[in-house]
Amino acid sequence: MIPIARGPVSASWALFIICTFCLNLSQAEARAAGANSAPDGVATIDVDAAKVTGNVSPYIFGQNIEHEHGTISGGEQNLGNAHGLHSGGLWAEMLRDRKFEEGDLDGDGVANAWVPEERITNRYWELVQGRGRNHRYWIDHQEYYGGGASQAIEVQGEGSGHASIYQVGLHFTKGQRYAFYVYLKRRGSGSAWVEFEKLGGPTYAHQDYAALTDDWARYAADFTAPEDTDSGRVRIAVQGNGVFWIDSASLMPADNYHGMRRDVIEALKPLAVPLIRYPGGCFADSYHWKDGVGPRDRRPERWSEMWHEWEPNDFGTDEFMDFAQQLGSEAHITTNYLSGTAQEAGEWVEYANGSPETPLGRLRAQNGHTAPYQIKLWAVGNEAQELCSDEYIGANKIEDYVPRFQQYKAAIQRADASARVMAVGAPPGPLGWNREMLRLMPVDLLATSIYTGEGERRDDYDTKIVDLDHFYRHVVAEPLDFDRQLGEVVSALGDGFPKDRPLIAVTEYQAWWLTERVDEDFRLCNALYLAGVFHALMRRAQQVVMGEIESLINVQGIVEVSQTSLKLTPEYFACLLYRHHTGSSVLATATQSPRVAFNPRLAALDALATLGADEHTLFLAVINRSEDQNLSARIRIANWKAASDRPLRVFELNGKDKVAANPFGSSANVNVRERRVAVEQVPLVYIFPAHSVTVLELPGLIVAASHSGSRLEE
Repeated sequence: MIPIARGPVSASWALFIICTFCLNLSQAEARAAGANSAPDGVATIDVDAAKVTGNVSPYIFGQNIEHEHGTISGGEQNLGNAHGLHSGGLWAEMLRDRKFEEGDLDGDGVANAWVPEERITNRYWELVQGRGRNHRYWIDHQEYYGGGASQAIEVQGEGSGHASIYQVGLHFTKGQRYAFYVYLKRRGSGSAWVEFEKLGGPTYAHQDYAALTDDWARYAADFTAPEDTDSGRVRIAVQGNGVFWIDSASLMPADNYHGMRRDVIEALKPLAVPLIRYPGGCFADSYHWKDGVGPRDRRPERWSEMWHEWEPNDFGTDEFMDFAQQLGSEAHITTNYLSGTAQEAGEWVEYANGSPETPLGRLRAQNGHTAPYQIKLWAVGNEAQELCSDEYIGANKIEDYVPRFQQYKAAIQRADASARVMAVGAPPGPLGWNREMLRLMPVDLLATSIYTGEGERRDDYDTKIVDLDHFYRHVVAEPLDFDRQLGEVVSALGDGFPKDRPLIAVTEYQAWWLTERVDEDFRLCNALYLAGVFHALMRRAQQVVMGEIESLINVQGIVEVSQTSLKLTPEYFACLLYRHHTGSSVLATATQSPRVAFNPRLAALDALATLGADEHTLFLAVINRSEDQNLSARIRIANWKAASDRPLRVFELNGKDKVAANPFGSSANVNVRERRVAVEQVPLVYIFPAHSVTVLELPGLIVAASHSGSRLEE
């Protein structure tokens, strides 16, 4: 577990000089936050505990994870930025191109991620097109254990010569035990061995494999690193006379959980994520699920046309469901609309949800998962109106999507009649798509993507946030833009919007400033942004059923992963705060607040109250967007009697200054801290620190006799 920091919270934080830059926001956008003007330094927050405006769906705290630029298969596999610029990932595999399928670009006869012995020993001049004096290397597409290729080495001549391949630049952690295996076979005579070492020495461990045969066999080894190094090497060597084949090698920290990084799993568990979307995103429209099931060492690698990188397919449906079950999350699957078929989608549902008596349910059982997964939420494509925003593929037409969606829905529900099928709406693209879709067919759930931020990307040099004052002042205001876009989606549907249930699922959202290949260093303002989005989603609880952050890990993720460590970003702590310290019913809340100094149209405070399911705890969440001003607010709660025998619990998300960020390995700079305050009655006055998110938990009970927790007041 990642505990919330406890102890006293100082009301005085480091301050920055205010610049005179103002955001160009409309009065309507300012009102979207529920705040009206108030005299400088004075604020009021009014809550009616007896007036429920919506019931909160837990799915608004969902997350998105995608096979993209190292989110899953990152880490040591990320040779030459083949998986983007991210240095870590969920999957614990350390070896790159472990199945030798990614080609031989330099023509040395050895797979791209590996190097021949001659390069290590400075005899590379001896190797011409993979052939040396007494041996040769080549990628064999005829003889392999898994995937579609293996590394072949022929050792020639009399005696018992040897040859070897290395993988270099590996990160080892002192005291960490690592588990290795490889599949080998030979024709002729000879043996093999593996060594683990550091560049320049010493050798950490050596394991001989004397009993090679003409059939593929698995050979294992392990070692414990005696030091920290980012110059680790693995050497697989063969010795004898004949042809040797190497395939499906693997190296992982021995404490991995079913192939996943244990530290990542343990960091994510406290979030209690209710719903996770998989496999994306744009990637979903190029993904064929059958590539990712069955024994991992035999699965093929595939080139991702969407992200222009290799996908090892070590992490597929069964691994994802293992991941979701570890986190206690439900699954939301996006099926392949672009390059897939309705039949493929229906078969995926049967594999996931079918009984072991069905053909594909039987296959799942054979793969070690007897019980059906009971995945209830399936989407037909991603951003189908413009197919990944028209950036990669090209536009679509509603006249094409609707009949094809109906084919997918029929195939999905033939496999599982209880499955909910989500249609893809706008944005991206004109909102008329949504209206026309609802005119042509009934829709259970409607997916949208809402991104805010700079808008125009500067790919040539857009690798970091340079002006942090500018960044803070824009990001804290972006929830107003998010709410505006969401309001336009609702308004554009008009009479087509169902009266009895929420329809909209925001399946991707984020404050997006950099390219997808770069992780911005999320700062305190990103936590305030995410809090503001949660407020916007909860205020529209009657229309919105789901929100999924882009993304859970890396690619603007709330958790960033390196080869050996983790970074819990400020957005991580915003998720932690709101997931555990908000109620199930939204209460009528009105805020009067002064404006922030850097923008006369932006209210400093944004407040939202919710009521716990037992109706004995009222949660008041307050965002103070001010750069340097602590604000005192008078809080009035109608129809509520505070419990005088129980303290007010205060949870404050803040940092040492407005640009605070957490480094890898520490969460000291930005975190949530708890303290308790005795409250005898309301109204009460509370000082909300600058650049903070605060949740007050007030114990008590409703005193209005007419209140019903499940009834929405008009």
